[in-house]
Amino acid sequence: MTRALALPLLFFCACGGDLPAGSDSDGSTSATTGTATASDDPTAGTTGDPGDGDPILLDPRDRLLRISMALRGVRPSDADYAAVEADPKAMSKLVDAYLDSPDFGATVRDLHNDALLVLADFGAPPAGFLAKDGLAGMDLVAANRAIMEAPLRLIEHVVTGDRPYSEIVTADYTLVSAASAAAWGLPFDPAGDPWQVQEPPSDLRNAGVLADSWLFQRHGSTRTNANRGRANAVARAFLCVDFNDRDLEIDPSVNLADPEAVADAVQENATCAACHQTLDPLAAFFWGYKPQFVPLLVDYPQDHYAEGFFTTVLGVPRRDPHYFGSVGGSLADLGALLSVDPRFSLCAARRAYAYFHQTDLAAVPLDRAGELQAVLQASDDYKAMIKALVLADDFARGDGELGRKRARPFQLARLVEDLTGFRWRSDLTDFGAGVLDLMDDSLIGYHVLAGGLDAIFVNTASYTYSATTSLVLRALARQAANDVVEDDFALADKAARRLFTLVSAVDTGQAKLRPQIALLHRRFFGRDLADDAPEVSETLELFKAALALAPGDARRAWKITLTALLQDVRIAFY
Repeated sequence: MTRALALPLLFFCACGGDLPAGSDSDGSTSATTGTATASDDPTAGTTGDPGDGDPILLDPRDRLLRISMALRGVRPSDADYAAVEADPKAMSKLVDAYLDSPDFGATVRDLHNDALLVLADFGAPPAGFLAKDGLAGMDLVAANRAIMEAPLRLIEHVVTGDRPYSEIVTADYTLVSAASAAAWGLPFDPAGDPWQVQEPPSDLRNAGVLADSWLFQRHGSTRTNANRGRANAVARAFLCVDFNDRDLEIDPSVNLADPEAVADAVQENATCAACHQTLDPLAAFFWGYKPQFVPLLVDYPQDHYAEGFFTTVLGVPRRDPHYFGSVGGSLADLGALLSVDPRFSLCAARRAYAYFHQTDLAAVPLDRAGELQAVLQASDDYKAMIKALVLADDFARGDGELGRKRARPFQLARLVEDLTGFRWRSDLTDFGAGVLDLMDDSLIGYHVLAGGLDAIFVNTASYTYSATTSLVLRALARQAANDVVEDDFALADKAARRLFTLVSAVDTGQAKLRPQIALLHRRFFGRDLADDAPEVSETLELFKAALALAPGDARRAWKITLTALLQDVRIAFY
């Protein structure tokens, strides 16, 4: 079951974060790999020796495990394994099923958060909404999360609903929760679903996520910044164009402390104008979004958008809105221009490849990105592109740098929950914050320590295994092992248990223990082992050693054994 725990003793430590991953504005890359195919036959391709110059591909069973973990964060079922072993071409249908599962929606949100960087700490600006006014009585953690998730939920709605992917920036609707509706004054039906499709205000229609107030609270602006940061955030997320990556020499003659001198320089000074002649007209599209505010100091709902606010209220002179030379006037115009820009689909392909291959955006092979872009352009179907990506041979490499994928924090949490029923949470109700998911939070929880990002200070995920990730996995394994042993052996019906379906709480004989241990290896690591396999024997010896320390206490022995299995590196990698 899922339990809320008291605040655990594994405290977070100070960690350095990488700077946001950017890319060259022209989309150039230096790393290349061989051309891969998305054949329905996942065994196609080279499986030769490492020395022959060709990559080693995973066998169908391991390949399916990688795809399932990448798309859903859980292991395949025994039936799925059997289907692929009987006919490797069954992989294609299984991928379709995985893409249609609810778990893929969480993957879509996680992937796009890497681009939009909207899931920040719940308790500090730019978040930190209080349970007051329209939010009164709400769980503080859950309310802040629901406000921050809104743009990701819209993207999930588009992708999982098989809608045209371009709709993420052109949709004439928005996704609303009770909390986001209360924060921004949007319509919401209390008797309806937790997330509802609603109409945005009339001046924010047909703009998809560009109409989401949280996106531009997270990527805020001051009066003097004049929405340039917001423009760059949109260009970086949807075009893979980051103005901060451009090599420019700063003219020392410009007095950066003088706002008027700066305003003049961005138009008249050749060095400054090189960027600003493109950036400032793009920023002009966001003139209606107000400057960033401190949520705990304002009332809710907060009206975050008023057409022309920077000019009419703040008196900031605005350049005419242009999208890289194309004329537009509204956020709907911007969304329409974005959706037909070839860089939009290419960036989507690059970000998907970087996410699933766990590599830097700048290292994505341009030829592979182009192949995936062609799939997306032909169908405007994001799932079709992801299917082509995970069925390609280069995603099945089992050697070298690309030979291992590390479970991201949400995948690790989902995997452990699927295996054991345990979700690592802390109950902060006494502190007015509600229940906190420790693997999904970076303020009090361990999301960053486990390799995730906090979207403010740490903006890229880590795929290396470190001391902190090892500590998180160890603590998670111990909690989950204790939970599932107690829950399973509390059930008299073995068939109703999650893991211990072959033994009772008093069984200690090898005849019963070996099949049970083999089953655990199959569930945890995808290995179909004989009862007398060496791995089974080694695990049995661990169980016996633990039992010897407390004779007669098989539950304790199983807890120790499961703790060891759940912190095995094969849990963290796939």
